[in-house]
Amino acid sequence: MPVLDETQMMESQQASVWFLASCFVSASMFLVITVASCTSSETFSLIYSAVTEFLSLSRSTLSATLRASPNLGHFLCYCLLSLSLSSVLSRRGPFAAPLVALSFGIIMEIIQLFIPSRDPSLFDIGFNVMGITVGSGIFWLWVAARRRFNPSQ
Repeated sequence: MPVLDETQMMESQQASVWFLASCFVSASMFLVITVASCTSSETFSLIYSAVTEFLSLSRSTLSATLRASPNLGHFLCYCLLSLSLSSVLSRRGPFAAPLVALSFGIIMEIIQLFIPSRDPSLFDIGFNVMGITVGSGIFWLWVAARRRFNPSQ
């Protein structure tokens, strides 16, 4: 087993922390999207209000915008999900994370067929796809920039 110098150990620790943080964000996004998809609109509004109030976001522009445009919520959630999943699954190739995120989004829309107060929508899937594309694109642009400026990685 090769002996690592101090710089390599620091880089290894940073990579581990980044990986764990990405796993946490991915798991959190899966939970948020599942709750948002599987609860009634009224229940989700109550949960959303409680969380935004707790985080002191209830009077923010972002909170008001998300309430007015659920499509923006789809885009942002799937963008963040895809970005974090890309970090976790990057060694599996550039299409692993988008495929997982897209599959999850389609499954969530199918589940809504069986929830009386929810309506599945192809528009939702379209905004999910846009978010997935942007999130994955940001990740792979970041990877390319890191490789360009630090060829040893």
